[in-house]
Amino acid sequence: MSKVDARPVVVGYDGSERAGKAVEWAAQLAQHQGEPLVVLHAADRIRYTHDAGVGLWTPAQAHASALAIAERGVEIARETAPDLEVTAKSSLASAAAAMEEISLEARLIVVGNSGRGRVSGILLGSTAYHVVSLARCPVVIVPPCTLHVPGPEHKITVATDGSPSGTRAVHHAVATAQRYDAPLQILMAWERPYQDNRGTPPEGYASMAQAVKLRSEVAHRVTDEAKEEALHEAPDLTVTTLVREGRPEEVLADASKDSAALLLGARGRSELTSLLLGSTSRAVLHHAKCPVQIIR
Repeated sequence: MSKVDARPVVVGYDGSERAGKAVEWAAQLAQHQGEPLVVLHAADRIRYTHDAGVGLWTPAQAHASALAIAERGVEIARETAPDLEVTAKSSLASAAAAMEEISLEARLIVVGNSGRGRVSGILLGSTAYHVVSLARCPVVIVPPCTLHVPGPEHKITVATDGSPSGTRAVHHAVATAQRYDAPLQILMAWERPYQDNRGTPPEGYASMAQAVKLRSEVAHRVTDEAKEEALHEAPDLTVTTLVREGRPEEVLADASKDSAALLLGARGRSELTSLLLGSTSRAVLHHAKCPVQIIR
């Protein structure tokens, strides 16, 4: 694919140090892929049509100020990857609206997990769910710690639960691992079913021991089948599986400590469903030690 035809990697930048980390990671990723990078700053000036004519500012001035911030992000990208094709872009919309719009032409959106201004809301409020659910391309959330781009020494971890969304995440992770010549780890978390204080077995099971045994067996079967499919797609790929009992957000956050990227499906069965719908998603995104990519 020529540079003219390549869909860019887009990274949000608000001028904060943590957003700078996201720019650095996105620049390395784009350089590895031979793709252009766009650094976007959303000024959050316009939420309604009439906002364009209200206040002591003009659209041209607001764009110029936003573009100046984006240009600082461009400088960070060029310091990280001097030969990278990188451009600055400004928007007067909110971060969520700007990201949604640009996702139509992007291959990937990258956002830091904290920072000043509205970008911080991408993790802390409804903006996160807006971007992840409505973006037309994959979204990566980058933490403010030391990061590695996937490679032979830095594995990719993908979480699955056997659902169609989890299966799509595995397929995407296989392609990503191949692209970066990185080992792939397929992970599934499972929890013990609830048992009341009277010792009544979980509904549908003869005993707690049976419930635990069956849930564990299902988890191992799901990861084994995912591994088999991964190796069918990429016979030379190094693939391992990990099945762990525990709360999904805790298991996933722990697995992120020695991973270069953590991939999750946007929807799933049981607890994985809540990764985009409730507190689990916020816990994973806040505590993950590697970039988290949501696959729709």
